[in-house]
Amino acid sequence: MTATETRPLLHRPEAITAARAFVDLLDGTYDDLRVAGSLRRRLAYVHDIEVVVVPKIERVTGGLFGDDEVLVDRLDARMTALLDNDEVSKRLDRNGVPRWGPTLKYLLFQDVRVDLFCPEAERMGWILLRRTGTAAFSRQLVVERGKKTKDGRPGLRPSHVRCADGWLSWSSGEKIP
Repeated sequence: MTATETRPLLHRPEAITAARAFVDLLDGTYDDLRVAGSLRRRLAYVHDIEVVVVPKIERVTGGLFGDDEVLVDRLDARMTALLDNDEVSKRLDRNGVPRWGPTLKYLLFQDVRVDLFCPEAERMGWILLRRTGTAAFSRQLVVERGKKTKDGRPGLRPSHVRCADGWLSWSSGEKIP
């Protein structure tokens, strides 16, 4: 898809059906899940489904004597299985790069674009806020008050708060859960 092409729009009822089917596939793999973006804003047509989910991380013991403990990300394991079974496929970002990491996955499910954001619990609120508002609002959130976004909107972030590496933090560097 080139920059001049538009993404196909999906009517809200179809998007809700696809979102429910996708979320059902994730049952048992998360501690918290919220559908965000255009569906959360109740738009009549959406470009994609955005899901913010805190993965379920479990300690599993193994090894010959049962003394080897590993952390297992149940969501990532399920997504890998869905990918292996061709129930989902990787999708490229606007730069032609696949996004399939531990905190962000771009995928296609039933020919519907899904953006899966997987923050730890402490970042859930911040990521949900950024993924629920419009693109313009999201840009305003990261620009300091008194400054303007590239499109001339006022920044909303207080000067004593910073945004870095997907976190909000105080000026001291302390992360804000």
